[in-house]
Amino acid sequence: MKISQMKKAEIMEYLKRLGDKYKYVLAVCIVGLALVSFPTEQKEERVQASTKEDMFFSEDETAGDMEKRLEEVLSQISGVGRVEVMLTLKSGSRWVYAYNENKNMSQNQETQNADTSRDMVLTGSSGSQQPVVVQVDKPCYMGALIVCDGAADSSVRLDITNAVSSLTGISSDKIVISKMK
Repeated sequence: MKISQMKKAEIMEYLKRLGDKYKYVLAVCIVGLALVSFPTEQKEERVQASTKEDMFFSEDETAGDMEKRLEEVLSQISGVGRVEVMLTLKSGSRWVYAYNENKNMSQNQETQNADTSRDMVLTGSSGSQQPVVVQVDKPCYMGALIVCDGAADSSVRLDITNAVSSLTGISSDKIVISKMK
């Protein structure tokens, strides 16, 4: 019995020395495990935030629609007055559809053949089936020309440049603002 008690004491002493030596590492591990175990709702908030950013853009919107909406918004800025907007597109809206891909392999003694077929995924009843949209890419604008009454004022030009840049993604060097006659 004395031998087992001595071994227990040695083991306890060894564990105590390890605990003293690695106490900070153990503390970090315990805190990390505690943080990972708590459920978070940040992911949902990020998804909602990105949806709010996309509210200015709708899937069916054309460049002409965007120009009209920009004219309405820009005319509300103090000092702008009458305004006309022209946007140039690098690429328009693009829809990416879902596909089922089937690969069939056949092998003869001499050759090996692979047949691939792609079928678009459709949804709805047989009378009104529509393709399943996986992703909608926004139009990419190349430049903007804004003609307005208040273009002579540098602070108005700055406000217009910032607004157009943030709403369209066009860099400020590709936005031209001119005075309306």
